[in-house]
Amino acid sequence: MLGRIVSARFHTIPALLYLLFVLFPIVSVSSQPQKNRYGFLYIDSNSGQSSGGHSALLLGDRVYHLQYSFEDQIFHIVRESWDDFRFQYGVVENRNIEFYEWNLSNSAKQILRQRWNELYLVQETHIQNQKNLEEDWEWMRDNQENNPFPDLIIGFGYFTNREDSHSPIPKLFSFRKNELEYLKKNIETISDQSSQTKWEIKNDEISLPETNSPLHLIPTIETETNLHIQNQRKIFVRMFLQNPVLLYEQAFVKLEGKNFSLTHEEAKIWKGYLPKLVNELKVCILENSCKDWEEMTLLLRILYIQKSIEVRQIVFPKKNFTGFSYLEYTELPESTISTKQKEYETIFIEKRKEFGKGYHPIQFYNWETFLSHFQSFIEAKTFTEGIEFNLVGQFPYPKTRNSFLKQGSNEKSKQSFKQWEMYSYKIQNLYSYHLVFQNCTNELFHYLNLMFPEGKIGEEKFWDPLSENVFGFNFIPSIAAKKLHSSLYTKDFTLYPSYRNLKRNTISNWKEKNIVERFVPSSKIYKPNPMDHSFLFFTEESVWNRPLFGMANLMWGIGYTSVGIVKSPFDRGKDVSKGSETIFYSLPELFFFNIRKGHFPLISAEEIPKEYYEKETK
Repeated sequence: MLGRIVSARFHTIPALLYLLFVLFPIVSVSSQPQKNRYGFLYIDSNSGQSSGGHSALLLGDRVYHLQYSFEDQIFHIVRESWDDFRFQYGVVENRNIEFYEWNLSNSAKQILRQRWNELYLVQETHIQNQKNLEEDWEWMRDNQENNPFPDLIIGFGYFTNREDSHSPIPKLFSFRKNELEYLKKNIETISDQSSQTKWEIKNDEISLPETNSPLHLIPTIETETNLHIQNQRKIFVRMFLQNPVLLYEQAFVKLEGKNFSLTHEEAKIWKGYLPKLVNELKVCILENSCKDWEEMTLLLRILYIQKSIEVRQIVFPKKNFTGFSYLEYTELPESTISTKQKEYETIFIEKRKEFGKGYHPIQFYNWETFLSHFQSFIEAKTFTEGIEFNLVGQFPYPKTRNSFLKQGSNEKSKQSFKQWEMYSYKIQNLYSYHLVFQNCTNELFHYLNLMFPEGKIGEEKFWDPLSENVFGFNFIPSIAAKKLHSSLYTKDFTLYPSYRNLKRNTISNWKEKNIVERFVPSSKIYKPNPMDHSFLFFTEESVWNRPLFGMANLMWGIGYTSVGIVKSPFDRGKDVSKGSETIFYSLPELFFFNIRKGHFPLISAEEIPKEYYEKETK
């Protein structure tokens, strides 16, 4: 399959297999190319998704590529670090990565990356607008159906509705009399705005942004529901600072054990962060200068830092992980889990040192992202990015809670659903996917050609534009890569070998390298794993005898499928499915083509060869 197809916004693997990504901080220390390298990435094929290869752009230390989500039917522009990208594709998915570098001036590099950032942000705004419209419709629908818990809001899941008379918050903030008076007036003002929000029947609908171009910057849609939720969060923060409620203890992770205890020096540093966080939140509130989620984020940071200092253990708020896994839930061997736990403890030490280097919002974001990774490891869930603390709950001050006025809610609900449906249809068309006409490769060229029609940034030409037209066969990643390789504008070529190839290249014994390692049952490098179907031989090594080994794989697949048919009443056709995959990926081998290369999701950090960090084959 050409292109990479996933659901949701992120790379997806089986829930428990996600713990492998704890390796990123270890394996990526020296693996990244120079920060100022810009060019095209061709990623080799493998069984599973993007089995026809994949394409991406490397712009400095960031990779931009496309992934299709079946969930929202949008071809997503993905932006991620080179370290994460290379580990995902080069190690876990065992693919060779080829890099074709463009010759660009520093100013041209800055423009190229800026334009791709803008493209990414435009799509993100469209997707957020779609979510706001959906939220508006769902809120109205739930109220209309007399849902007993209609007012669940992101961020309130960390609090109870019981008063906390021993909270250190009032003392930390120490509001003066005039500031307290301002807070009360501010709450009244926001409450009035919220109570005046009505689901009225209107002839004029929300003005939807244009969806005729992915390059035009667009405004964010703010619905009545969205404004109401923002107001509720703002009211809550202001009330909490005056009359705190107890935290919902189950919404926080407390890491027990000596390895997670705060040292005296750490406690001192973290305590020094509190006044700065408090001051930031006070400025936000008294000057009314921050968004509601910014206020909530600052408040939760104060609370988990304070709590960590009190108990001298690392405490952090949980996140709700909503990522999608396209493979089934898989139990891992106890030894693998134990190895990953030890590796995580090693990384934890480094991340704590980084967090303790000084106060900065980026430090907090990196620390919280890492802690979320650790939570996903503990709970065996797929990790999803995000800066919001997103557990949902009801407004913790029920006696003062403002409700939406539901005038004409039935008609308004229908109108809201119509707008969400219309906008979803438009952005699905704008960011559509097709296996041939709009895949990960020709859409990449489509965006480049839109931004730089003649392959020029100003007067500086950096590539011979490749057409996204299907008749040029540029939709096939390997063909596009060959054309770029021969281009006058390709400055340099670098090969990043796959994990298995790196390991094989360290073997000097011919028999072991070409016979023992080629046969799956005798291989010391490869181990069967939940991401792969069963097969007998690797056929990547040489072309001339590929049909012979492919025939052996095919016969093995037929036999495996036959046994699977007998076992299907007991395993619900699991082995039949695996056998069918073996047959499917063996057929191209009969015609000298190789797709299957195996996956390596169960390796430990010590198994990564030093060549992963040091060598770049040119």
